[in-house]
Amino acid sequence: MIAKAPRPPRVAIIRNYLLDGSWGQDMLDSFSRLILAAEPDANIQYFQPLEGGDLPDASRFDLVILTGGTYDLTLPDTDPWVAKLLGWIRDTVSHNPETKLLGICWGHQAISHALGGKIAYRKDGTLIDVVDVRLTNAGRNFFDGYELLRMHKFHKRIVLEPGLGLQPLAEDNEIFASPSGQILTFQGHPEMTAKIAQGILDHRDLSYLNLADSSPEGVAQLHKGLEKVEDGKQAFARVMSWAFGPQA
Repeated sequence: MIAKAPRPPRVAIIRNYLLDGSWGQDMLDSFSRLILAAEPDANIQYFQPLEGGDLPDASRFDLVILTGGTYDLTLPDTDPWVAKLLGWIRDTVSHNPETKLLGICWGHQAISHALGGKIAYRKDGTLIDVVDVRLTNAGRNFFDGYELLRMHKFHKRIVLEPGLGLQPLAEDNEIFASPSGQILTFQGHPEMTAKIAQGILDHRDLSYLNLADSSPEGVAQLHKGLEKVEDGKQAFARVMSWAFGPQA
């Protein structure tokens, strides 16, 4: 009897930001390219709860990616779409353990928040740069011996206390994983490129620019920093192995 070929991986991407600049679609395209580079037959679908769209049926997907976003998770009152998404995270963790969850930046914070963690503002304001993320022993094992990952960063809030059951793969709550292998989250952006980050920067969202950064000289300096060498593609290749490979 001929063995049945495995079905293509099914991936849902939950977009948590508005498409108000070309960088927004570029970000989605970057996710798709990285996924398809690892799994050319992957079936990718997109969801937009921020704009009233449905959330995915977790039971129908192998991997769900929660993108970055701008909603402030430190607020005491939560917008309905955010409350619905946080509930969806908790439900997926409880009832769909075979569905992998990958959180990026805001998605990293949302997963921790949904699981009881605490989000806070960075003391030094917004971080827009490529920075070294130092890995823990568990992180070095996970990322095949890397001591650190150079990651794009574009955020002003952080995870102060991780969600229940999340363990650090990097220092300063930068990367988390669950012992079950279901959850992996990054405060940084393994999918980001200099072009995407510079596009966000040029959009001049003043809520994400420090006053000193908003001058032409400040923006030019930020542009230059975003062109530094980074490890996003290597990190995302390991993410794909975690998501679809035989071992977490």
